[in-house]
Amino acid sequence: MKFKVFDVQNVAVAYVCLWATSPMLAFGTIYRLAAVAAVALWALLEMSRPGGIFSRPTVPIILALFFVAYTAVIETMLGSDQDFAWHIQPWIMLFFLIFYESRRNDVRSMAPIFWVLIATLPIWYFTTFTAFDQYGTHTARMLTRSSEQARDLAAEGVGGYGLVYSIVVILPAIALMLLNHRRFLPLREPAWLAPLSRIPLLFPALIVANLVLGMALVVRAGFSIAIILMLISVVLSLAFKRRSPLMLTLLPLFVVMAYLLGQIALVPLLETILPLTEGTPYYRKVLDVMETIESDQSQGTFNDRWVLYVRSFELFLQNPVFGVLSARDVGKHSAYLDTYARYGVLVGSVFVYLLTYLPVRMMRGMRANFGLAFSVLAIMVLLPLVNDVFASLGVMLFIMVPVACDLVERARTAAPLPRRKGVRIRWTSRPDPVGHRSRRLTGPGGGRA
Repeated sequence: MKFKVFDVQNVAVAYVCLWATSPMLAFGTIYRLAAVAAVALWALLEMSRPGGIFSRPTVPIILALFFVAYTAVIETMLGSDQDFAWHIQPWIMLFFLIFYESRRNDVRSMAPIFWVLIATLPIWYFTTFTAFDQYGTHTARMLTRSSEQARDLAAEGVGGYGLVYSIVVILPAIALMLLNHRRFLPLREPAWLAPLSRIPLLFPALIVANLVLGMALVVRAGFSIAIILMLISVVLSLAFKRRSPLMLTLLPLFVVMAYLLGQIALVPLLETILPLTEGTPYYRKVLDVMETIESDQSQGTFNDRWVLYVRSFELFLQNPVFGVLSARDVGKHSAYLDTYARYGVLVGSVFVYLLTYLPVRMMRGMRANFGLAFSVLAIMVLLPLVNDVFASLGVMLFIMVPVACDLVERARTAAPLPRRKGVRIRWTSRPDPVGHRSRRLTGPGGGRA
């Protein structure tokens, strides 16, 4: 049996994806060394492949390598103040960008990796969701630090905030896949999955599992920002079905109207919701938002985050060209603001470009599903602005989203599904033997009904 280079590369990258998304592989030296070996194998094969991406690097690859090299040099120069762990997650995320660039003209070649993740992600959604009953409402927050407790939870398949927030990026695409599954199933590629895709309801059930368990986990995790981003992405994907210059022109007006409506109706709405959130992680957050609006001054957890955002922004203003370099004083709660504060406007802008160029590229090419690409852009603007980035974000943005969009786009542009035949009753007029016209009921075959 002869293997193609792409097949071997897909196996290597699939492991890296599993390592980045599976809680059980998050800790452990062997797992990490295997991930490094898989990346090295992919890179060696890509270098030896005729027409490989390293022989003709694209602008995103050049900028990604520049970002990694620059930040690594700065951290090395800082000596005792170095913070490599803070950069490992973005560096892994940018590996998936480089991989996508090597396949961006053949997105369908990444489909095997996509379906492996579609089959495994519901497992981690379920194990994390059920862990809340055993360990409490703050389970996902326990995994934000590399503690012994975090290792124990990860070994049981419990994911952290990276798993929860990664759902937000892919959710609209999964929803549209479900709505259009009859148009791209059974699969034609990868060929080895074609027989399985013909099993009735197997693949629709996988898509439903990702959608339902993913939404349930976001709600149960208690991350209010994740819920807000999820709602924004779903609304945008449905509101902008097709590319419309008029809709984009009116978007600022819609935002202003939404803001004014929120000023009028938000507090009464929160007062209605507040009793329903008692005993959940959302109770304190809803109360903080209400107090912030009523006092016109940030309160509670909202105030804590706001202080960290302002700290990073003020550090950026102190040295906007080269940044402050040290990570000691930055807020560490906004990937964009923190990068601008540490490295200045040039490197910060490169980082923003690397996380937003793909959604913009998809928006140019997707006509029937423009809203889907637009929702991904909105998430990639907002999510790193209010939170840190993580390795699994690269999996979702540069592998899962492009393949899902390709499936949905093919489904929308494919020939329409044949209409199901049904019994139709029609009136026909035929002359009878004596010269008079009579009307008869006929069925679908022209016979008498």
